[in-house]
Amino acid sequence: MYLLLQVVIKILLKSLKKLKKFILLYPLSILLLFLFFYWEASPLANIINEWQINLSSFLTSFTLDNSLMKENHIFISHRLTLVIDKACNGFIPYFFFLASIIAFPSSLVHKIKWAIYGYLILSLLNIFRIWFITQLVMHTESNFSLAHDYLGNMFLVLSGLILFILFIRTR
Repeated sequence: MYLLLQVVIKILLKSLKKLKKFILLYPLSILLLFLFFYWEASPLANIINEWQINLSSFLTSFTLDNSLMKENHIFISHRLTLVIDKACNGFIPYFFFLASIIAFPSSLVHKIKWAIYGYLILSLLNIFRIWFITQLVMHTESNFSLAHDYLGNMFLVLSGLILFILFIRTR
């Protein structure tokens, strides 16, 4: 019994060390990702975000009637236009997901594979989110806050969390 207790304590201490490392690396990873790839003063961030906005707009155009979209603008009515901008290009939930896999102990190959999977999946889910918001807002313009601020954002956060769980379970 005493031997079993010692083994359990060793496992818990080892897990605690890994948790401490994750708790330290996760916010640091978020800070660095947003600093280099999202902050307005970063030239690299401006290039990458513009590319992602254009890609998101291009892919979204396949889901909507041609008359509704021009560049990164979705024309709902004469009073309401949705704009796919930096905050709507899908990078924010991706950076939180990416910070999670950077901070979590796993092999480099596994992290790179899931960084690519995460980018592709979250980008496609973001296109669905934009389409979904557009559909709800076209039905009733007053649905924008509900569709964008709550349902759409919760959808991406939950999607990122599910991807992170899959990343952990497949390591």
